Amino acid sequence: MTTEVALDKLRAAGAIIWENQRYNSHYAIDQPALSTLIENGSIPVVHAGQPEVIPALRRALPNVKWLVVQLRCTRESARDRSIQRHTGDTAERLAAWDTTPVLADADYTIDTDAVDADGPARQIRGLVQPT
Repeated sequence: MTTEVALDKLRAAGAIIWENQRYNSHYAIDQPALSTLIENGSIPVVHAGQPEVIPALRRALPNVKWLVVQLRCTRESARDRSIQRHTGDTAERLAAWDTTPVLADADYTIDTDAVDADGPARQIRGLVQPT
């Protein structure tokens, strides 16, 4: 969470990798925050709904080996989950679902209908931190 003033400063510095507005919210990915995580030995997880984020991240941080994990579910599940969240924007979320393409070049795809809510996190952790 941040403020519009903080975003304006990041924009002015050319530090925004990606930003968009959906569901009455403003989303941004900033290079300084990701770089700090990486420098501190953390493995950043970037959740994005647009495929164009992937090349933007790779251009902004070319020395990072990115693992692209695609999360998929049925449209019916997307609808049910949206309704359960009571955000009032189910139609907009389903329109986004309808226009989001399947990633042909994802490193890994997880069907979130086939696992419990914590399953994708466990699977991704296993991919980036094998035991």
